[in-house]
Amino acid sequence: MKIIIENLAKKGLDDIFCYNIQYSIENAINTDYAITEYIKTLITSPYIGRCIPEMKNNHFREIIYQKNPKSSYRIMYYIHDSKNSIHIFNIMNSKQDFNHILTMHNYFQNYFEI
Repeated sequence: MKIIIENLAKKGLDDIFCYNIQYSIENAINTDYAITEYIKTLITSPYIGRCIPEMKNNHFREIIYQKNPKSSYRIMYYIHDSKNSIHIFNIMNSKQDFNHILTMHNYFQNYFEI
């Protein structure tokens, strides 16, 4: 499967990097690298992630990257079987309210064509 990182996910990764760089450049670089490498595990096991509770479609899934017990990130993706692709559409801190993001933006309309 091919992995495509959408703009919202890129922005999320940038936001995580900018937040972490305040404390340590090394930490920011290592976290960015670790999240990116974790995403690559989806190539061989796209259905490893759980279904996203806020979404009603089982093609929307997420894996959690846990940096430490107090810091984890939701990597949200959509599996497009017919195009043999995985779309990473959001990367966010697990403490953020995804329902709020869903109501503010309609980023997900492109994914409902199954």
